[in-house]
Amino acid sequence: MAEGTGVVDYNSQLERTKWMREGLIQAAPKSFWAAYTGSSSDSIVYQMNDPTAGEGQNVVFDFDGELVEGPVKGKETAFGKGEQKRKFSDRCTVERFRFTVDNGDKFDAVNIGDLSITEHSDSRTKLGNKWIKFKDQSIFDVSQHSATHIIRSATWDFDYLMDIENILKTGTGYSVGARRAPIKPFMTADGKPVWLVVVDSTLKTKMLKSSGAQNLLKDTDIRGNSNRLFTSTIGKIGHFVFVEADNFFGSTLGAAGSGILDSDGYALMNNNTEIQFAGLRQYKDNGTDYTPALWSGEAGFTASTETLHSRALILGAGAFQYGFGKMPDYKLQMSQDFGIKSESMMEIWCGVKAAKYTVENTDYSTPIGGISNGLIALDIKL
Repeated sequence: MAEGTGVVDYNSQLERTKWMREGLIQAAPKSFWAAYTGSSSDSIVYQMNDPTAGEGQNVVFDFDGELVEGPVKGKETAFGKGEQKRKFSDRCTVERFRFTVDNGDKFDAVNIGDLSITEHSDSRTKLGNKWIKFKDQSIFDVSQHSATHIIRSATWDFDYLMDIENILKTGTGYSVGARRAPIKPFMTADGKPVWLVVVDSTLKTKMLKSSGAQNLLKDTDIRGNSNRLFTSTIGKIGHFVFVEADNFFGSTLGAAGSGILDSDGYALMNNNTEIQFAGLRQYKDNGTDYTPALWSGEAGFTASTETLHSRALILGAGAFQYGFGKMPDYKLQMSQDFGIKSESMMEIWCGVKAAKYTVENTDYSTPIGGISNGLIALDIKL
């Protein structure tokens, strides 16, 4: 019996799915948010997959609340006084995004079986990296433009952290936003709540230069065992875990200050930003302290310290919702000029937004509906 050879065509769904999976797996470790993404509301980025959701459709997130009302005392009739269970929901709109790369004329021999897999490997790696930067920047932009509660200060040092922690625990003292319940910690350490604080390089340097941090550094283990002086990180202070994110590097198209970065929690999953490095943006005010006029990347933005502000993030569980719709796809298209050139394309159906609950039946006396769930912005004047 003659041996046969099975050949899978380059445009086969099976082959494309394998290429797609490999490209995303290779790119995933480069994502800032990957470590904070999970399939439950205990994660900072709560991801839900709905393979039926197409362009313009919603992925729905449902939540319930705890009971809080007091008990019935003694022999007083209890029936009919049951506390109503609280239900909240939110939804994330899925859009289709396509990322393309011009492969040049290196695929001209495809019709005689000379399609180089290494070329596809290069394309899917580059497209995977492009997708990760896009996804990360979308979450950064959503987080910096969706907070309903903001703490503002011209001070940023070790001592001020204690004041911020008190605001977070008591739910009062915000510069923007009324009293709110403390955000749920994304993890606990030794039975104590821990919140994530994401800062840019400017705030990290400013913090390490403060007298409080310097006193902490001089008493650290000189042998270098997790020594902050050697690792150049702040680490855990109080109930905060500090993480440094990259500063945004790139450009955002369109009229500066046009609101392209603001969309009530659905801020940037769009095609208006060229991203070289995904990260936190800084902003310049419009002559009024803490009123953003231009964000880094927008036309006309310059880093003048007289009007420059960093916006850091305090994050708890369920801060963001990431909806993943139809399965991603990888495609190759040859040119009409007898296939002398080609382009590769990665297609993703997804959406990201800050979690803001809609009340389905009844809210608490201190409302949680309509408030960014696990997100507080921290504006520091530089």
